[in-house]
Amino acid sequence: MQRPNYPSGKDLLSADAISRFDLDDIFERAERHLREEEQEKAGILPEQPPVYRRRPKVIATLFDQRSTRTRLGFQSAAARLGHQSIDAYDTDRSRLGTSTGESIEDHVHTVELYSDLLVVRSHLEDMPYRVSRLSYLPVINAGNGADEHPSQALIDLFAIRQMRGEIEKLTIALSSDTRARFAISFVKMLRLTPPKRFTLCCLPDVPINPAMREAMTVLAGLGTEIGIVHDVRQTLGHDILSIQMQDMSKFAHASLGNEAVDKEKETEPFTITAQKILEARSDTLILNPLPRFSELDTSCDSLPNAGYFRQVQLSVPMRMAILERMLLGIPWTGQAAAASGSPAAP
Repeated sequence: MQRPNYPSGKDLLSADAISRFDLDDIFERAERHLREEEQEKAGILPEQPPVYRRRPKVIATLFDQRSTRTRLGFQSAAARLGHQSIDAYDTDRSRLGTSTGESIEDHVHTVELYSDLLVVRSHLEDMPYRVSRLSYLPVINAGNGADEHPSQALIDLFAIRQMRGEIEKLTIALSSDTRARFAISFVKMLRLTPPKRFTLCCLPDVPINPAMREAMTVLAGLGTEIGIVHDVRQTLGHDILSIQMQDMSKFAHASLGNEAVDKEKETEPFTITAQKILEARSDTLILNPLPRFSELDTSCDSLPNAGYFRQVQLSVPMRMAILERMLLGIPWTGQAAAASGSPAAP
């Protein structure tokens, strides 16, 4: 069978895929879904009856890493749009990669016959890119090793926008392993809405990941004031603090099959507690992509600063917006704009 042509911009594999035009469109869609959800909860009927859908679309998830929020988030988003989801790779039952199994090529070509969109999460950094080349369907990278997690970056920016307003007017700090995939996508995507100030809180004797350093250089070129600190207390004067462990290598590269991953204790300068927040009299909004480890103490949960569970809640309308846009066949224009020399950021 001859493979069809792959349309440019069909996939969301990296933060580089997103232009400012795409970001504005995806924010508008997510805000509409959020508004409709809030109206429904308030008992307000929609202005127009829902359009009859001839058949639901099918979202296939290919996850060889265990997942809670990402998997359930995409499944919930699909269900709320009136679509269905299927697990195309169950690590306990799939024959893919086993001695009696099939190749990734045959597996993808089979799954695409059942589906309309593929969501891939893997400990192998090249897996989403391989799937995107093999399939004519749109593909979402839902996290690949220590590479990127672009849908999480969109969620984080949407959460900041909803809870603190226009990102360009804010100061943002990130305390994290600079190799963490969510962090790389987040800082790369900030180029589209460059904040007034960006501060990286990181280990003092560990080299900054080149991809992170490059993203920070881009921000500096757009007028963002850049800083580097080595104690989370120095971030509590910012509007936003996104925090995770300083060494995520064990978690990013683990196969997470039947092997357990021990939770290590974060060192004191990189833990956030209610006491530190109260002592600093800080109103910094605390975000965390979750799961959290010892970097974010549960004592913070009852503070008004805690934004991480609201962040999870806001992930559903954002994922609805991503699925809606991609199922409509609207291409991502970030990489195309970069190739043509057009500005992808304001």
